[in-house]
Amino acid sequence: MMEKRVDLKEFNSSPTLEGPATWLGGPALVHQNVTLLQCVSETVLEEALLATDLKYAVVRRLSPSTVLIDAEKAAELIKVLTKRGYEPRVVK
Repeated sequence: MMEKRVDLKEFNSSPTLEGPATWLGGPALVHQNVTLLQCVSETVLEEALLATDLKYAVVRRLSPSTVLIDAEKAAELIKVLTKRGYEPRVVK
């Protein structure tokens, strides 16, 4: 059973986006200096948010398993995630 989702507003002031960000769903959103973090499932993302400082770097949640993180913190977070056994695949 899925545990309660981490409330990112508790850790940073950036808004979260759970719905569509298309022309039909509203204005297009453009973000600069961010890195996309996509997990295999919502459960994996929630575990990573709870087990690391990732929650402080999240700029916006795009879906249950995808977030945008501050690009300046990406290298540090990759190291932490790797150390914790998450084995992130980095695509440039």
